[in-house]
Amino acid sequence: MQNLLVSALALSAAADAYGAGAAGWDAAYSKAQAALLKLNQTEKVGIATGVGWEGGPCVGNTYAPSSIDYPSLCLQDSPLGIRYANPVTAFPAGINAGATWDRSLLYARGAAMGQEAKGLGVHVQLGPSAGPLGKNPDGGRNWEGFSVDPYLAGVGMEETIQGMQDSGVQACAKVRPLPPCSYSRPP
Repeated sequence: MQNLLVSALALSAAADAYGAGAAGWDAAYSKAQAALLKLNQTEKVGIATGVGWEGGPCVGNTYAPSSIDYPSLCLQDSPLGIRYANPVTAFPAGINAGATWDRSLLYARGAAMGQEAKGLGVHVQLGPSAGPLGKNPDGGRNWEGFSVDPYLAGVGMEETIQGMQDSGVQACAKVRPLPPCSYSRPP
């Protein structure tokens, strides 16, 4: 768990370090290690596992520790945009967007998803999904990914992530390397 926390804190510090023109990753990593020493066990667990569920536009939030300057992050999960909020846009499914083979359209879709998420206060969009690397018509989640073709799936991921992040929201790519199974899947 300590490596996960150092990485999360280093990523946060890296954004600060690069913005201020500091030394980069090494400086961010040192800053993260120093911050980690200030955290108690409850704060570490809260950052790594999150707190709350379905609070406002977030499906989850990270814990905001009081001992360091690290905000609570709002995480949102939906392959079509924002869920558990109204009114929002239901964007085309990944498989439909991928079927266009249109890079600019894939980018625009990601940018629009990112703009809507940013406008609702979301920090991290849990997506897009690379989709299954196999052809299983019984898989209940095939529609989330762009294609079973690895090249097209990669292009869809690249353009969507770039669009989302250019809009000010962090994309968190999901990968399902095996055919997805929705049997006994929790809701």
